[in-house]
Amino acid sequence: MAKSYDFKEIEPEILKFWEDNNIYLNIKKKNHGKKKFYFLQGPPYTSGRLHLGQTWNHALKDMILRFKRMNGFDVWDRGGYDMHGLPTENKVQQKFSLSTKKDIISFGLEKFSKECLKFSEGNAIIMSDDLWKLGVWLNNDQAYMPVHNSFMEGEWFLIKKAHEKNRLYKGKKVMTWCKSCETSLSKHELEYKTVNDLSIFVKFPVKDKKDEFLIIWTTTSWTIPFNLAVMVNPELDYVRAKVKIDDEKHETWIVSTALSTAFISGVSGKSFEIIEQFKGDKLLGMEYVHPFSDIIPEYAEIKKTHKNTHTVVLSEEFVDTSAGTGLVHCAPGCGPEDFEVGKANNIPAFNNIDEQGIFPLSMNRFSGMTAKDNDDIFIDVLREKGSLIETSYVDHEYAHCWRCKNPVVFRLTEQWFFKVEDLKEKMINFNKDINWYPIAAKNAFDIWLKNLKDNSITRQRYWGTPVPIWQCENDKCNKYEVIGSVAELKEKAITPIPNNLHKPWIDDVKLKCSCGHEMSIEGDVLDVWIDAGTSSWNCLDYPNNTELFDKYFPADFIIEGKDQIRGWFNLLMVASTLAFDKPSFKNVCMHGFITDVEGEKMSKSLGNIITPSEITEKYGADTLRYFVTEITAGEDMSFSWDEIKLKHKNLMIFWNLQNFIIDFMSSNNIQLKDHIDYHKLADEERFILSRLHSTIKKLTNELEAYHFDNVSHNIEQLYMDLSRTYIQLIREKSVIGSEEDKEVILYTLFNVYFNILKVFSVVCPFISEKIYQNFKSIPEFRLEKISIHDYDWPIYDDTFIDLNIENSMSLIQEIMQSILSCRDKLNLGVRWPLQEVIVDTNDDNLKKAIENLKSLIKQQVNIKDIIVKPMNVDIKVKPNFKSLGKDFGNNTANVIEIINNHRKEIVASIKDNKSFNHDGFEITTNHVLIEKICPEEYVLSEMGVASVYLKKTMTAELETEGFAREVIRRIQQLRKDSGLNKKDVIELNIDGEVDISKFDHAIKEKVGARTINYLANPEKKYFANVEEKIKGKQFRIMFDKIDVS
Repeated sequence: MAKSYDFKEIEPEILKFWEDNNIYLNIKKKNHGKKKFYFLQGPPYTSGRLHLGQTWNHALKDMILRFKRMNGFDVWDRGGYDMHGLPTENKVQQKFSLSTKKDIISFGLEKFSKECLKFSEGNAIIMSDDLWKLGVWLNNDQAYMPVHNSFMEGEWFLIKKAHEKNRLYKGKKVMTWCKSCETSLSKHELEYKTVNDLSIFVKFPVKDKKDEFLIIWTTTSWTIPFNLAVMVNPELDYVRAKVKIDDEKHETWIVSTALSTAFISGVSGKSFEIIEQFKGDKLLGMEYVHPFSDIIPEYAEIKKTHKNTHTVVLSEEFVDTSAGTGLVHCAPGCGPEDFEVGKANNIPAFNNIDEQGIFPLSMNRFSGMTAKDNDDIFIDVLREKGSLIETSYVDHEYAHCWRCKNPVVFRLTEQWFFKVEDLKEKMINFNKDINWYPIAAKNAFDIWLKNLKDNSITRQRYWGTPVPIWQCENDKCNKYEVIGSVAELKEKAITPIPNNLHKPWIDDVKLKCSCGHEMSIEGDVLDVWIDAGTSSWNCLDYPNNTELFDKYFPADFIIEGKDQIRGWFNLLMVASTLAFDKPSFKNVCMHGFITDVEGEKMSKSLGNIITPSEITEKYGADTLRYFVTEITAGEDMSFSWDEIKLKHKNLMIFWNLQNFIIDFMSSNNIQLKDHIDYHKLADEERFILSRLHSTIKKLTNELEAYHFDNVSHNIEQLYMDLSRTYIQLIREKSVIGSEEDKEVILYTLFNVYFNILKVFSVVCPFISEKIYQNFKSIPEFRLEKISIHDYDWPIYDDTFIDLNIENSMSLIQEIMQSILSCRDKLNLGVRWPLQEVIVDTNDDNLKKAIENLKSLIKQQVNIKDIIVKPMNVDIKVKPNFKSLGKDFGNNTANVIEIINNHRKEIVASIKDNKSFNHDGFEITTNHVLIEKICPEEYVLSEMGVASVYLKKTMTAELETEGFAREVIRRIQQLRKDSGLNKKDVIELNIDGEVDISKFDHAIKEKVGARTINYLANPEKKYFANVEEKIKGKQFRIMFDKIDVS
C-alpha cells in the first residue's frame, strides 16, 4: 500500500482497473430497469482537446450522475457532440488555405465535406478520451452526433412539424451578417463587446431651405450611403439654432433642446442662439437632400415609389436624448429597428453589400469599399462634401460574430424563419414549472423569452444539416415541399437518395412538382443551433425510436454555462414547443465563465490561458474536479493556482487518514467491530458520528435539489473534522486507552471515513477508488464489493444527529484552544495537570456548551475543574481611534479628551454594562480599547465571547501526576520501539528521582505491566531499557517481556 498520494501513478492505475473490470458498464447494468433518470448532454463542440470551461462543466455533470447511480437510478447518460458549423469549416479552410466560399467551391465541395467530417469525428474521439481521463462516466461509445443521417432526420422532423403548424415561413429581413463567415447570424449568435469607434456628426440640408440642416449622429459611418430617413421623437422638444460658422456665415441647425448646448457649444465648439423651439412632431415629413445624392443613383429610383424617402419620420421608441443630437439616422436596410420604422413609413430596406460586405459597382465611388472596414473613406467623402461637422471617439457596445469574433454588419437577405413571437407567453408559462439553480438563471431566461423574436433558421454555408425544403425550379411557380424524413424523401424523390445527407450529395436529389417541373433542394444549411435544439429527442433516437422517447422524455436534468440562456436553453425550449407543445427539460443548473487567472483577465494575448492538462499534469484530475465543483452556481471562476494547491494539499490530508486508520488497527492488534452501543459512546464519538449523519443528510438534500456547489465543501469540512477535531480529541485515548476504548475508536474512524469515501467518490473518483482498494486488500475490513462506485449512497440516521453537541463542540474548540494558549504562555505541556480554569462569559450558548461537555474539556486540556463565572478584575481603557473618527467626526478630539480624563468613570460604566455619557457624548465599549489586568495567580487568554483564566499554581500532587503521565508516554514509546504488540505483558522497573508509585495502578493499566518495581537491579540485563530526563529529573525505565502462554 502506498504511504503517499501519487496521482501520476494512481489515476492511470484506476482507469485501467475500471476498464479491465467494466465497472461503469456493470453499474449501469445493475440499475437497468429501475427508476429512470434522463440526463441530456449539452453537446461540446468538437474543436479539439477539452478546454477548462468544458472540464468544469463535465465535472459537475459527472457528480450529479454518480449521485443518481448510487441512488439506484437507471441513468440515461448518452454523450453527444456539436459538430456542424463554422468552427469546423474555418479549421478546414485554414488547413487548405481557403479564404472564401468561392475558394471552397473551387477546392471541391465533396472533398471539403469529407474533410469536415474527418476533422469533427477525429476530435470527438480525442474529447471522449479526455473525458474518460477526467473520470467522467458518459456513454460516449454511442454518443449522438449531428453528422449522422439519423440525427439530421430528427432535425427534418422539426422543420416538417413547424411547417404543418404554419410556423415556418420565408421572409426578407435585415439580418446581422458576418462578412468573414459569409452568413447570416441570429440574435443568440451575437456577442457584444465594448469598442472604441469614431462617431460622426453629419448635417443633412433641408430641401428648399438655405443653410438649414438636420443634424444626425452615428457610430456606423458605413451605413450613411443607405440612409433613407431621419427619426425624431414627437414628444421631445427641438430647436432651430442660429449657429455662428465664422465671422461672415451663420447656419440654422435643427437639434433637440436637451442636447443643443452639449452638442453645439461642447462638441462643435460654436456659439449659437435659439431661434425657435417646438415639439418633434412638427418636423414630420420635412424633406432633406442626402449628401451622396450625386453619387448614388438608387435614391431617385426609390423616391419615385416611396415618397417618404429622405424625410423626417417619427419614433418614440428609438429616439431619446441619451447621446447625439436627438435626431437619429435611419437606414432601414442596416438594422432591425430601422427596418421596422421604415416598414411603418413605407420606406424600403436599401442595402446592396454582398456576402463579404463589399459595395457593388452600382455604388459608383463607393464600389469595392467594405462595410465597417472602410469607415474612414465614407467620413472623408462627407468631409469633402462639407457635411461633416465633427468626429469623436466613443465607447459603445457592438455586436460580434460568436464564432470568428469579428464585428458584424447588416444585410437585407431572404431567410427561412420559425414563427415563435406569439409563443412567448406559452414558453414563459412552461418555465414556471421548471426548476432552475440558481434562481437568478430562471429570471434571466424569463427576460430572454419576453424579448424573443422569430428565429432565422438558415445559414449560407456548406457544413451543416441541409434545409429539407425542395422548391420548384420554374420561376413562375412558388410551390415548395418540406420533407420530414428519409422515408418521405424516398417516397417523393425522382432521383436516387445518397447514403450521406450532407451537401453536396443531397443537392442531386430531385422531386417532381405538381406543375410538371422538377424541384431542387434549398441551397442553405440549418443554423447549427437547430442541431443542439433537437438533441432532447435526437439523443433518444426519436422519431425513429419511440420506445426510448416514451420512457424518458422530457429530460430530468441539464447543466451548462450562463451563455446558454440565449443559446442551448433557448433553442431546446423553442424546438420542443414547436414539435410537441411542451418543454424538453425539468431541472436546469447553470455555472459561470472562467474570467481571469490570478486576477488577470484570461486571454491569448496575455498568454495566460490555462488548459486542463496543465492542471492535471501537476496536481491530477481529482484536484481539478475538487476545485471546480466548489465554485458558486452562476458565478464566474477566478482561476487561482494557490487554490489548486490548497485542494491538492487537502487531498493529501484525506489520503493520510487511511494510513492513520490502518496503522492504528495494526499497531494495536484490534479487530474492526460490526456494531457498537451508541449509548456507551463518549462525547467525541457522538460528535463525529453526528457530523457524519448530518453531513450525509445535507449532501443528500443538496444533491437532490441539484445544488452542486454545496457538496465538495461540506465533505471537506467533515473529513477535516475527523482529522483535526476527532483525532485530536482521542490522541491520548488512542495511546493509553483500554482495548474497548480502542475498538470504539477504530469503529468510529472506519465508519465515518468509509462513508466519506462513498460520498467523496462523486467528486474525486480516483482517490476514493484507490483508498477503497487499499482497504479491500486488508482482510480484517471484510469488504466484498469490487469498487467504491458499486456502493449505494449512504443513508443518514436521524437518531445519530445531535446538533447540540455539534454546536457545542464548535464552541468548546475555541475554549480549549484558549486554554492551550495559556499553557503555551506558561511553557507547560498538556500532560501536566493544572487545578482550574475560569471562563468569564455572558454568552448563553457557550455556557451551555461548557456544561454539556465539561468532562471532555477537562480531559483534553488536563484540567481538574472548569468554572464559569464573572471575574472581577481591574481593567484599563484607552481611546479606540478607528471607531471614534467614524462616530464623532469633527468632535473626535473632544471625545478623546473626555476618555483620557474620565477613565475610572468609564471603567465603572463598563463593569455595570452601561455606556458613559458626558457633555452630550455617549461613549460605549466600541469607543475604547479594553485591557484586562489579569490576577497574578492566573494567565489570561481572550476569545471572541469570553475571557479564559488558567490558574498557574501547580501543587506537588499535580506535579507528581504530570511526571507519571510523562513516564507512561515514554514506556509506551519504548514498547513500540522494542517491537511489542498490545497483548504483550511486561515486568516493569522504574528508577526515578520522583516517587510516582501513587499512580502504580494507572501505570500498570496503561502500559500492560503485571508488576512494577521501583528499585532497579543495576547488574541485571533487561529486555528493554532507556534513560530519560523529565523536567530536569532523571528516570531509568526497564522491562522484561513475560511469557504468558
